[in-house]
Amino acid sequence: MEEGDRSRDDLRRRNIGLMPYAIDLHVLVADLDQQQALQTLLEHRCPSLGIQRPRFEVSKHPQHDGGCFKSSPGLLQTLQSYAAHAIVVLDREGSGVDHEPPGAIEADLNGRLASSGWGDRARTIVLDPEIEIWVWASSPHVDEILGWAGRSPNLRDWLMSEGFLDTGQTKPVRPKEAFRAALRKSGIKPHAPIFGRLARAVGLEGCTDRSFLLLRDVLRQWFARARPRPPKSSHP
Repeated sequence: MEEGDRSRDDLRRRNIGLMPYAIDLHVLVADLDQQQALQTLLEHRCPSLGIQRPRFEVSKHPQHDGGCFKSSPGLLQTLQSYAAHAIVVLDREGSGVDHEPPGAIEADLNGRLASSGWGDRARTIVLDPEIEIWVWASSPHVDEILGWAGRSPNLRDWLMSEGFLDTGQTKPVRPKEAFRAALRKSGIKPHAPIFGRLARAVGLEGCTDRSFLLLRDVLRQWFARARPRPPKSSHP
């Protein structure tokens, strides 16, 4: 067995014991944009996330954000012996409980997931207000992927001129509206693969969004990279 296979097996035994789960992680998301982002992060950015790559799958709830909030515990109940862990991702806006802060929504759904049989093996990530908040990282890749590379004014100045961004702000208050307006101005049609391209290209180290940091911390808790073993001493 190769060293990489041994370390991955050690990871699974450490995190989930010896139960024969078919996969390490099932991610339930609300829409195709979220699906592209999460799929790409887990396929291509595990080193940047500080985790070993789990065996995973990502599915989309047919009733989007509201369905994730209302019925994901029941929907995921049949997967409790199939997946070692589960994550539910949804936007605050469109969840049906938009008036609640993201932490309260997460606590509510985490409690229902635990009571349904998942215990502490399932967690909720609420994007506030929506997935587009992840788009607005300080990276030249954002300008390039949104069709703004080399344009004048640049993307940030244009956002300010259009009222999407105020002086001192790092992200628009209405990220979806800003995202769609920027694409419309550059002549690019909004489509889900944009989120996959952004997730693959943009550096993760400087991301300060609450929901992204929560996702990263949950993944590290479950799938932390094994620490390198110290070299064997050459002394007898």
